[in-house]
Amino acid sequence: MSAPEPLASASPVFGDGPSAAPPFTLRIEPPLLLARTAEVALLRQAVARNPGSVPLRAKLAFLLFIHDGFDEAAALYDQLMADDPRADWAIMQAECHLSRETPADDAAAERCARAGVALADHDLTRGHALAGLGKALTRLGRLAEARAALLDALDASPGDRNAYKRLASLDLQAGAAEAALDVADRLMGRGVAHSRLLVARALALASLGRVEQARDAVGLERFLHREILAAPPGWPDLAALNAAVREELHRHPDLRFDRYGTASTKTWRIDQPVFAASVAIPALQERIREAILTHVAALDDQDAVWTRARPADAELHNWCVLTDAEGYEEWHVHQNGWMSGVYYVDVPPAVVDGTGDEGCIAFGLPENLVGPEVSEEFGRTVVRPEPGLLMLFPSHAYHRTYAHGSDRRRICLAFDVIRA
Repeated sequence: MSAPEPLASASPVFGDGPSAAPPFTLRIEPPLLLARTAEVALLRQAVARNPGSVPLRAKLAFLLFIHDGFDEAAALYDQLMADDPRADWAIMQAECHLSRETPADDAAAERCARAGVALADHDLTRGHALAGLGKALTRLGRLAEARAALLDALDASPGDRNAYKRLASLDLQAGAAEAALDVADRLMGRGVAHSRLLVARALALASLGRVEQARDAVGLERFLHREILAAPPGWPDLAALNAAVREELHRHPDLRFDRYGTASTKTWRIDQPVFAASVAIPALQERIREAILTHVAALDDQDAVWTRARPADAELHNWCVLTDAEGYEEWHVHQNGWMSGVYYVDVPPAVVDGTGDEGCIAFGLPENLVGPEVSEEFGRTVVRPEPGLLMLFPSHAYHRTYAHGSDRRRICLAFDVIRA
């Protein structure tokens, strides 16, 4: 590919090497006051009574989008754009069309994204719009234009994760690993070190045959942490806590199946599991927070790009995955996190006592991105879950799970440590 490379050249070093780590604070995200499904129902009623309200329509459109109501969300954004064109709404229009995954919608997404670029009044918004344009152009098969748009996005907003993810994917799929590595190094030289960049750099290194360097870039051997949690104060043991957590999750009104845009296949998910009246899950969250603080303190003498990228002020964002016999997670990383993890609330006995991959979590590199030979050389780290197990790992570490085939549900609380 011969698209221009507008990113400023820089040394592939993030930060100035080892230094005293700044203080680290971690708070738990606020609980829900109202279930999202109930909030959508109330907003529908409010919009019906006051159809001219821009804030009500905009909030309803966004909630519909994140609940996979793409048709209704797109119609609302169309109305909002007709009344008062704004870049943010044009970007969301494009995302609605992209989520419907038809050729006509991809063409519509291009038009909406271009409108967002034209309406953008600052670099961050312009970067978002160009990232959407790059995705639409990729879907339409116009790869050189897509790459140029994504480079423009990163020039405007170097930290845009979506733009970078899409650009790295284009280069790696085209066999241009050197180009992918070059862009990653130059962005790191500008202080960018999000999870998408760190893992794409590892993918590029592995694709170039530099597998040991790729392993070091992921850092799993150094940074994968496992422990069995102690029961929080007020709970007799972990079994009692897990039973109460399981009960709170099963009665959650926002439990839904096969949410769009995630790595989950044939799974149930709850995006925000905690209400103000919840008891067991907040106790578990606080215990996880304490374990993270202890682990992060132990990382202070570990020098790596990832440890130097640690946010000083962070929030613990949680969600829940409930998996029946055929459910599993595709290979993925956690785009918005710095550190990620999982706590196992319930694991079928057949998994705990098993010997195969069924029901396990594995870390490695996806075969479809680096090829089966490189993936095998890089290696897999397979962890067998059990109730009470907590794992912490860098958000850029690729991982997946395998269907467990049991008649009992596997339940875990997943989380990201994100920049506050």
